[in-house]
Amino acid sequence: MHITYVQKNRSNTMKILSRYLVVILAIFCFGCSAEMARDGSFNLSPNQNQNASGTLKGTNNDCLPTAITGTFQTNAAQNGSNYVVANVNVTVPGMYSISTDTQNGVKFSASGVFTATGIQQVKLIPSGTFTSAATTNYTLTYGSSSCPLAITVADGTGTGTPGTDPGTGGNPGTGTGTGSWTITIDGKTYSGDGATLSDPHFMNLATLQFSNMSNVGVAFILKYGSGGLQPATYTTSDDQTSQFSVINMVTQKQDYQTTKTSIGALTNLNIQSISGGVARMTISGKTIDMATNKAVAVSGTITASVQ
Repeated sequence: MHITYVQKNRSNTMKILSRYLVVILAIFCFGCSAEMARDGSFNLSPNQNQNASGTLKGTNNDCLPTAITGTFQTNAAQNGSNYVVANVNVTVPGMYSISTDTQNGVKFSASGVFTATGIQQVKLIPSGTFTSAATTNYTLTYGSSSCPLAITVADGTGTGTPGTDPGTGGNPGTGTGTGSWTITIDGKTYSGDGATLSDPHFMNLATLQFSNMSNVGVAFILKYGSGGLQPATYTTSDDQTSQFSVINMVTQKQDYQTTKTSIGALTNLNIQSISGGVARMTISGKTIDMATNKAVAVSGTITASVQ
């Protein structure tokens, strides 16, 4: 009877959690570029040495979101295939240079010319070689503005061996068991088992879903490319349908959420490996506290069965 009770509760929990897996279809614009001033002060041609002005922050002084593309690993020289996309609020067009500090052996930077005002995107290319497999915290700087940037670095040595226990311990396992998960949101840590990564092969959308049936239910809707669901870093800024949600299973209300339109918050899901029907992942970044509308830190590790 005890086993039947747990399964029924898990089914009810997933039904509650599924109610909040809302696919965001509204088209959103981060900001349309303003027209050039007609008095000539913003006139820019390739021959002019005019420095751009702008900020990494929005109108409420929160950091604009960034998006991480690719998987970063140790002992592999960076070649530009993995990068970070940053949003810049440009007030004066012209030449720009944006960079991070050097951490864990690698620095991110970008330079070029902004030809318009408003929210513009730049691609930050890494240089160097990561030396340690860990979440690496950077400070991204442009002009007088600066914002934090967290990069998850995986072990690229190839010397590690996968575990065999998909149970409640920290070993990710290689079987088809439910595995385990631990997530920390705004300093509060939750854990449990029963995580699933579902790919219905519809609209290139997949859903990570897990709950401990007593206080939180978590879901991450991700959008993958034409190559299919594979190890990579997916973020809530990838697509209008991308979303990170945390549900209070007691009140059945949404406590935290991140979408593409979230200001000052970006949640990253790094799928490190998919093997034997099991996916090993980490979550990092920030999410919005729905009660205070403030960005809070989120991090975690998940082992999920792939369905």
